Amino acid sequence: MSSDKFADMDYNFAVSASEIIKELPKLTEAERRAVLDKLRELVEDETAMNHRTIDLRSRGISKEQAGDLRARLKTFAEDWERPEAAIYDEDAAR
Repeated sequence: MSSDKFADMDYNFAVSASEIIKELPKLTEAERRAVLDKLRELVEDETAMNHRTIDLRSRGISKEQAGDLRARLKTFAEDWERPEAAIYDEDAAR
Protein backbone atom coordinates (compact mmCIF):
# COMPACT_ATOMS: atom_id res chain seq x y z
CA MET A 1 0.00 0.00 0.00
CA SER A 2 1.12 3.52 -0.63
CA SER A 3 2.17 5.79 2.21
CA ASP A 4 -0.69 8.16 1.41
CA LYS A 5 -3.40 5.49 1.68
CA PHE A 6 -5.20 7.60 4.29
CA ALA A 7 -4.99 10.87 2.34
CA ASP A 8 -8.66 10.79 1.34
CA MET A 9 -9.93 9.82 4.79
CA ASP A 10 -10.94 12.37 7.39
CA TYR A 11 -9.78 11.41 10.88
CA ASN A 12 -10.71 13.32 13.99
CA PHE A 13 -9.45 11.83 17.22
CA ALA A 14 -7.83 13.08 20.38
CA VAL A 15 -4.70 11.76 22.01
CA SER A 16 -3.85 12.54 25.61
CA ALA A 17 -0.56 14.09 26.65
CA SER A 18 0.39 10.91 28.51
CA GLU A 19 -0.20 8.86 25.35
CA ILE A 20 1.98 11.22 23.34
CA ILE A 21 4.76 11.13 25.93
CA LYS A 22 4.60 7.33 25.99
CA GLU A 23 5.11 7.21 22.21
CA LEU A 24 8.03 9.66 22.02
CA PRO A 25 10.78 7.05 22.65
CA LYS A 26 9.51 5.10 19.63
CA LEU A 27 10.19 8.00 17.26
CA THR A 28 13.35 8.40 15.24
CA GLU A 29 15.73 11.21 16.10
CA ALA A 30 14.46 13.20 13.11
CA GLU A 31 10.85 12.71 14.22
CA ARG A 32 11.67 13.78 17.78
CA ARG A 33 13.44 16.86 16.39
CA ALA A 34 10.32 17.71 14.35
CA VAL A 35 8.16 17.35 17.48
CA LEU A 36 10.56 19.55 19.46
CA ASP A 37 10.56 22.18 16.71
CA LYS A 38 6.74 22.20 16.66
CA LEU A 39 6.57 22.52 20.45
CA ARG A 40 8.96 25.46 20.33
CA GLU A 41 6.82 27.07 17.63
CA LEU A 42 3.70 26.64 19.75
CA VAL A 43 5.44 28.15 22.79
CA GLU A 44 6.55 31.14 20.72
CA ASP A 45 3.00 31.63 19.43
CA GLU A 46 1.59 31.40 22.97
CA THR A 47 4.19 33.84 24.29
CA ALA A 48 3.42 36.29 21.50
CA MET A 49 -0.30 36.09 22.27
CA ASN A 50 0.35 36.71 25.96
CA HIS A 51 2.52 39.75 25.28
CA ARG A 52 0.41 41.70 22.85
CA THR A 53 0.89 45.46 22.92
CA ILE A 54 -1.81 47.76 24.25
CA ASP A 55 -1.60 51.51 23.75
CA LEU A 56 -2.10 52.66 27.34
CA ARG A 57 -1.81 56.37 26.48
CA SER A 58 -4.86 56.14 24.28
CA ARG A 59 -6.67 54.79 27.34
CA GLY A 60 -5.58 57.68 29.55
CA ILE A 61 -2.82 55.83 31.42
CA SER A 62 0.52 57.60 31.79
CA LYS A 63 3.93 55.90 31.84
CA GLU A 64 4.15 56.46 35.60
CA GLN A 65 0.68 55.02 36.18
CA ALA A 66 1.53 52.02 34.02
CA GLY A 67 4.69 51.41 36.06
CA ASP A 68 2.74 51.62 39.31
CA LEU A 69 0.06 49.31 37.96
CA ARG A 70 2.65 46.77 36.78
CA ALA A 71 4.35 46.78 40.19
CA ARG A 72 1.05 46.24 42.02
CA LEU A 73 -0.16 43.52 39.67
CA LYS A 74 3.18 41.67 39.77
CA THR A 75 2.20 40.23 43.16
CA PHE A 76 -0.71 38.44 41.46
CA ALA A 77 1.27 37.05 38.53
CA GLU A 78 2.34 33.79 40.15
CA ASP A 79 -1.18 32.92 41.27
CA TRP A 80 -2.70 34.02 37.96
CA GLU A 81 -0.40 31.71 35.98
CA ARG A 82 -1.37 28.63 38.01
CA PRO A 83 -3.41 26.01 36.09
CA GLU A 84 -6.32 26.46 38.50
CA ALA A 85 -6.66 30.10 37.40
CA ALA A 86 -7.60 29.01 33.87
CA ILE A 87 -11.22 28.99 34.98
CA TYR A 88 -11.10 32.81 34.88
CA ASP A 89 -10.20 32.70 31.19
CA GLU A 90 -13.48 30.97 30.35
CA ASP A 91 -16.40 32.96 29.02
CA ALA A 92 -19.01 33.14 31.79
CA ALA A 93 -21.76 33.61 29.18
CA ARG A 94 -21.24 30.10 27.80
